[in-house]
Amino acid sequence: MAAFLRKMCILEMFDDEDEDIHRLLAKRSINTLSVINMTTRRSFMPKVTDYMAVVGQMAVPQHIDDFKMHYRISRDVFHIILESVQDLLIRGGRGPHDTVTPEKQLLVCFSYLATNQSMRETAHFFNLSKSTVHQIIKEVCNILVNLRDRIIRWPSPRQQTEIATEVEAVCSLPGVTGFIDGTHIRLSAAIGGERDYYNRKGYPSIQLQAVVDNNMKIINAYTGWPGCVHDARVLRNSSVYIKAEAGELFSQNYHIFGDNAYPLRNWLVTPFKNFGNLTRQQIKFNKRLSGVRQTVERAFGHLKGRFRRLRDVPLHDHKEVCNLIIACCVLHNLCIINEDDVEGYIEYEEEDPNNFPNVYQNGHAGVLRRLQLVNIP
Repeated sequence: MAAFLRKMCILEMFDDEDEDIHRLLAKRSINTLSVINMTTRRSFMPKVTDYMAVVGQMAVPQHIDDFKMHYRISRDVFHIILESVQDLLIRGGRGPHDTVTPEKQLLVCFSYLATNQSMRETAHFFNLSKSTVHQIIKEVCNILVNLRDRIIRWPSPRQQTEIATEVEAVCSLPGVTGFIDGTHIRLSAAIGGERDYYNRKGYPSIQLQAVVDNNMKIINAYTGWPGCVHDARVLRNSSVYIKAEAGELFSQNYHIFGDNAYPLRNWLVTPFKNFGNLTRQQIKFNKRLSGVRQTVERAFGHLKGRFRRLRDVPLHDHKEVCNLIIACCVLHNLCIINEDDVEGYIEYEEEDPNNFPNVYQNGHAGVLRRLQLVNIP
């Protein structure tokens, strides 16, 4: 350092005519500064090195609620999921990423899905690199998506009868086997900068259409359409619409309830549009339908309330975003099936950004189905 200061003093003594010597000494001074900066860098970066031991302490009875607070899922349900996927998470080969245990991989993914923390923050807690965390989240979500056909299933004819009986006991309307609606999953940025991802509220999103039963369990999930698309168009391109129109989903005289964004079909019943001219019976029918249809809104409230990552997804790959959404739907159902404090995580969301009226023609059979229901006392 003393030598560097002496060189700086010498520089001030030269006249403007000594430009070559001035430039030479200046270059050497810059090199000296670089050496000084390199030698003064931190040789140690603080890291969280034993976080898994902290997680282990959460198994102690007096700390059992801490696990649920951090991961928004009970330890019992966590172990049920771990037993189902751990063989798929065992790695071989070389490299630090391959040594991450299945339990730690699942914790990394759940930590990311349960909060709005960044991958960098998640990597810091688990003493992993950001790229490793990204790869773990991607692979765990893919594995959960592969469980989709086992966890998200359309009810059998017998199950449809059971659902319809329970719903009728609540609203006195027969034949209801589910409830359909759409919700928007906010994105941090539009994928590829495409304007189509921006919805009517002005933020980028991907749509999730779901059909749920009377217990808020998702029986069909469909995602991928950008935020600007109308709910009815999403429906018409989904497997639910295609199979229902072909008569493959519903038993005779069974149907689902939806809102006014959807067209009337013989398998899809919506409320009457109120222009101030509804009869007393039609108003009563609308109230009955709206009362039980809140089940799907509560399901979305639980999905986004428990898995807060769905409030703002910072991923930039369309397939990764869709897999993350479906993975959360699978986890949602596992929480419903195992009765994992469902009511405690329901957080109602704001108004649907694309709350537009139906733009497709109502089916004649759907109109007749609704007339039959409205005349039930």
